[in-house]
Amino acid sequence: MSEKIEVVVTNEFIGERLDVALSKILPKSRSNIQRALKEMGIKPSMKVKDTMKFELTFTEEESKAAIEPRPIPFKVLYEDDDIIVIDKPAPLVVHPAAGHWNDTLVHGLLYRYPELASSDLRRPGIVHRLDAGTSGLMVIARNLYAKQQLMASFKSRSVRKAYLALVEGRPREPKGHIISPIGRNPKNRLKMAVVSQGKEAITEYEVLWTTGMFSFLRCIIHTGRTHQIRIHLKELGCPIIGDKLYGAKFKAPWVPNDRFFLHAWRLAFPHPRDGKIMSFRSPLPDELIAALREARSTATEKRV
Repeated sequence: MSEKIEVVVTNEFIGERLDVALSKILPKSRSNIQRALKEMGIKPSMKVKDTMKFELTFTEEESKAAIEPRPIPFKVLYEDDDIIVIDKPAPLVVHPAAGHWNDTLVHGLLYRYPELASSDLRRPGIVHRLDAGTSGLMVIARNLYAKQQLMASFKSRSVRKAYLALVEGRPREPKGHIISPIGRNPKNRLKMAVVSQGKEAITEYEVLWTTGMFSFLRCIIHTGRTHQIRIHLKELGCPIIGDKLYGAKFKAPWVPNDRFFLHAWRLAFPHPRDGKIMSFRSPLPDELIAALREARSTATEKRV
């Protein structure tokens, strides 16, 4: 079975060899890319002169060898024979996907734990994910049994996930539940949205403190929809600071451009082997602690 991948080489690669440029975009070896180009009658050594679009075909063997382990920085908080609990930094992407094939968490996991490759070729050990712009806790399965058990725990809602978010404005109520179905945005397929035909989504929130201009929230998700907290807080009228995709309007130079203020702070789940509840917490990263200070200072200055 072959795999076809559509790829765009943008003008940032002008002047480079085509095969070299493609090896920076695709999770394929340069030799496999050269073979695919030659099959299309294209010289791998040709120089990129403008934006170019291709549909390349790779064999099953080439696809299996697609993800090459790389040293990617992330903290390991706990590990045993079945699980690894990590602290994912932002803006690290979890797994290869269109637009970001290289330097993902999966590449780093395979570098540190090569045995994970036997469980899944595309997403080894991955049972849940965090957006690139979100930092914090994730649990990784080290074998197929652990993966199946953890996935069952997520499906049965036996996993507790709590996040910390800094948002614009102040919610009307100091605590509450947001229950709105989420699905693909019909006007922009790259985004999710609250839609009547979407899947059930439940987010619980509590205001930890507020200045009126900004509010610091604890959010617990009872479902795991794509971009759930980001969409629900926008629906609440309080978009996450720095989240331009979902309505953030305040320009916050104290939040790095490659992330927004959302952190997976707490994670608790039954261990896949014996069912014992494992509980972990991740402190806010330094850049978000600094952002909190700036938010309070900015709000004080505005009031004055």
